[in-house]
Amino acid sequence: MSRRYRKSRRESGLMEIAATSDWKVGAGLAAACAFAAAVVIPGTLGRSPFLAGLVSLFSPLAWLVAFVFAVIAFIRFTKQGSVRRKSVANAPVGKPSGASAPVLSPGDKALLRRTFEPASNRPSAEASNSGEAQSRPTAWSLDVINRIEWKRFEDVCCAFYREKGIRAETTALGPDGGVDIRLFQDEADPARVTAVVQCKAWNQAVGVKLVRELRGVMAHEKTEKAFFMAPNGYTEDARAFAQANRITLLDGKLILAMFERLPEASRQRLLELATQGDWTTPTCPSCGARMVKRESKRGRFWGCSTYPRCRAMLGMRAGG
Repeated sequence: MSRRYRKSRRESGLMEIAATSDWKVGAGLAAACAFAAAVVIPGTLGRSPFLAGLVSLFSPLAWLVAFVFAVIAFIRFTKQGSVRRKSVANAPVGKPSGASAPVLSPGDKALLRRTFEPASNRPSAEASNSGEAQSRPTAWSLDVINRIEWKRFEDVCCAFYREKGIRAETTALGPDGGVDIRLFQDEADPARVTAVVQCKAWNQAVGVKLVRELRGVMAHEKTEKAFFMAPNGYTEDARAFAQANRITLLDGKLILAMFERLPEASRQRLLELATQGDWTTPTCPSCGARMVKRESKRGRFWGCSTYPRCRAMLGMRAGG
C-alpha cells in the first residue's frame, strides 16, 4: 500500500469521524489544521532552504482541510441543536432509561440563560402549592392514575405489591437499567429476585424497545416473571413481543382494577400515598428536586428547580 493511499485513507477516516461525532470534534480538527497551516508548516519546512518551497504547497492544503472540518463542525452543530429542540418538545414524561440529563449546546445554554432568570431558580408559589390547592381525590380513578407524577407513580406501584404482602424494592434515581422495582417472593432464598417491574408514567404509548430491554433485565436477574406498568398503554409491536416473552403488560384500566380489588384499608393507604402533598408536579430524574414549569420559544416544558446546578428537563403532558 503506497504512502499516498494510506494518507488518503487517514484523511477520509478523520472526515468520517468528524461527520458522525459531536460538532466539537470537527471544530477541534479544524483548529489543529489551521494551527499547522499557520505555525507548524512554516516553522518546520521554512527553516530549510531545500524545503522552503514546499511551504507554499502544504500550507494552503492545510488551510483547505481546516475549512472542510469547520464546515462539517457547523453542520453538526446545526443538526444537534435541531435534535435537542425536538427532544425538549416531545420527550416523554418519566425517568430516563439508561440515559442522563440532556447535554446542551452553547446555543441552548444561551437560550436557557435567557429563559431562566435568577428569580426563576426558585419554584413559583403556583408550582409549589399546586398539590395543596387541588382537592384531594377520595377514590381511585383513571384520571387520578394519569395525573400522578412519574416518581410518585413508581412509589405507588411498589407500595401496591407491599400491600399484597410481597417484598418489593425500588431502584435509585438516575438511569435505572430497565427496571424500577424488584420483587422477592422466594422464602427459601429471600435474596433472589423473583420478578422485575418497569413503570412508565408517560404521555404516550410504550414502544417495543423498552419491553425488549425489560426482557434483557429478566435474563440478567435470572427471573422468568416481569411486569410493565404504563397508564397510557403500549404499541402493537410491544404487546406482541411481551406475549411471546412472558411479560405482563398493565395499562391504566388494568392498574385501576388491581387497585380497586385491594381491601378498603389498603386501597385508602395507597390513595393517600399517591395524593399527599404536591403529587402532580414531576420529580427531577437527575437530582430528585421538584421541577417547575418553564416557557421557551419551543413551548412549555418541565425544568429542574435547582437550575443551573441541575439542567435536567422533561417534556410536558398535553394540558400540563
